[in-house]
Amino acid sequence: MPVSLSIATLIMGVTGVAEHGPLAGSIGVAVGAVVGAGAAMLILRRRRKGEGAIREKLRAAGAVMEVDLAQLRIDDADEQMSEAWNQLIGMVAEARRELEVVQVRQQAHDTLDRYRLTWVTELLDKLPEGLLTVTEELNVSFANTKATQLLARGREELVGQKITDLFDASLSCVRPSTGAMLDRTFELTSPQVSLHLTSTAWGRQGSSGETAVFLRDVSHVKAQERARNEFFYHVTHELRTPLTNIRAYAETLSEGVFEDPDTLRECYNVIVGETQRLSRLVEDILSLSQLEVGSARLAVDEVQTARLIRQVVEDMQASADEKGLELVLSLPAKVPTIRGEKERLAVVLTNLVGNAIKYTPSGGRVEVSCAEDGARLRIAVSDSGIGIAPEDCEKIFDKFYRADREDVAKVPGTGLGLAITRETVRAHGGTIEVQSELDQGSTFTVVLPIGKTAAIGSWESK
Repeated sequence: MPVSLSIATLIMGVTGVAEHGPLAGSIGVAVGAVVGAGAAMLILRRRRKGEGAIREKLRAAGAVMEVDLAQLRIDDADEQMSEAWNQLIGMVAEARRELEVVQVRQQAHDTLDRYRLTWVTELLDKLPEGLLTVTEELNVSFANTKATQLLARGREELVGQKITDLFDASLSCVRPSTGAMLDRTFELTSPQVSLHLTSTAWGRQGSSGETAVFLRDVSHVKAQERARNEFFYHVTHELRTPLTNIRAYAETLSEGVFEDPDTLRECYNVIVGETQRLSRLVEDILSLSQLEVGSARLAVDEVQTARLIRQVVEDMQASADEKGLELVLSLPAKVPTIRGEKERLAVVLTNLVGNAIKYTPSGGRVEVSCAEDGARLRIAVSDSGIGIAPEDCEKIFDKFYRADREDVAKVPGTGLGLAITRETVRAHGGTIEVQSELDQGSTFTVVLPIGKTAAIGSWESK
């Protein structure tokens, strides 16, 4: 084997030029030049003794791909030839060291890139809003966890889908090249959700890039808007009737049409009654608003629970007798006291007993009872009335809500009593439960802590 060819083979095995990148290739080219020069020098100046030593070293080097260059140095050949050979080996060793440094740096750079990509992906997955990235072809290239939840689809289902298929054709405007900005709300049916979409593109207009589309669930905002509109509607309706009556009777009185004292008294009574109705409505709305926002100031004191319940039942006895109902009070021998505001708790019990009487037909039964349950007191109001449909059991605590039933509509009411009751109970650190079946009656249970309260509003102790 010619010496120059053996040396070239050795160098290629040591550096692995063919297996590395551009920089490694450049180093290989440099090493090749060194090899060529060294080989020419050796060929011109080789001697028999040195040639034998070099051939022996080359045969040993050809046996392995990874060579310990220090073992290739020779000391037993011609001094001039061995010096040239050893210089060549030094050059190759230095070139390989530089190549290893480049490889280590590239590996570190690749590792850091992978770490950064993983970290950014985890960060995007923790965003409270949904995120989709869209290519120029309108394909989804990335979807974070929140987006998969809002759209009720897996990530593998979303990636590759066209965003126009997920929503509608109007989203073709989100192409990065258009530079258009999206700001629109979509009402989806599957899943049933309201999504507000905004977008931003990166990269210069007309260049390739992607668009980030942010998804925000605004269903609760829609629900709040509906609740607010319903509230205004009900308030307007409740105010219109008494105001109309007051105006009509006031105008009649001002015209002097009636002179009979009894007729005049009746007119005045209607005006006074409607005025009181308006006053109660305004007070209920104000009280409910204060309880909901936590600004109600409750005067806390020891409340003799048994005495309070008895007083409410006695006050409601006349209404029960008028409808021919049996009003029963069942109290244990000892009823623990609670801390709270007596007047507001009296309103709670009055609302519950009053509703039981209103929605129980003549000949029915209403029972008020209480029992100690560990650190809680359970006060129950049961009736044998018309009952509540399962779908209405939660809604009855909403402001102005009344079931859409004929037997409910004919009973006067504003739909604020149970809303006030629930918020008052919550302000005292308790809960209210309801169990009911249509035409089988209802049971409302107020659960209050004994000995302490956890109010959501501001407390004012006596």
